[in-house]
Amino acid sequence: MGYIGNTNKSVNTRTVIDHQNYTVLQSDRTNSGFYTFYVNYTPGNLSVFVKGVALAESDYTANNGKDVRIPTTTPLNNEDDVEIIGYTVPATSILERSDVNITAGTIGGLRQMDSRLYLNDSTYTEDLTIDTGKNAFIAGPINFTATLNVAGTLNII
Repeated sequence: MGYIGNTNKSVNTRTVIDHQNYTVLQSDRTNSGFYTFYVNYTPGNLSVFVKGVALAESDYTANNGKDVRIPTTTPLNNEDDVEIIGYTVPATSILERSDVNITAGTIGGLRQMDSRLYLNDSTYTEDLTIDTGKNAFIAGPINFTATLNVAGTLNII
């Protein structure tokens, strides 16, 4: 039985596909109102840093897998360093939190094979946190395409 201990751990199966360093001066400003930087990524799987500080997703637009747009209303200087890391994610067997649910004590979203056996997909795509004092288990093997933070106890069986 696999086990992830009782301290915070991050598990992430994303793969870096592009890593670009720019200065603001190097941005494409032909897209009115934006500093545009070019990088390859899977939408939703991107890290953007300005002067070493991570930007929140709400601070930029990145939805096409090809560029990142930071509004020119953001206070940036021409010499500021902009680092962008684009990731790709395995597209196999994704288990979304919405796929499996427990409502009023009834498990939904699983295929019941017989009275004792349930099947579910093998990949989890949203950030998951197991808080301190909480216990959880996952039937594996399982792939995480987002971040897993474990402060409590997680057993992978």
